[in-house]
Amino acid sequence: MYKGLIQSYLQLIWDPQKNVIYEDCASNAYGPNKEFIPLLDDVNFNLYPDSEITLIVHAD
Repeated sequence: MYKGLIQSYLQLIWDPQKNVIYEDCASNAYGPNKEFIPLLDDVNFNLYPDSEITLIVHAD
């Protein structure tokens, strides 16, 4: 990706040292029955099959 500096889009939204999604990002995550998934509260949440996730970078 960008000049070899970005290996994954995940680098743009997730801080692996703290295991959190960056504060200026937002997520709209919903399971197959349209139930909300709180990814910002718990990045270790087990996603359901057929979940839909939209990540918004610089959501401030």
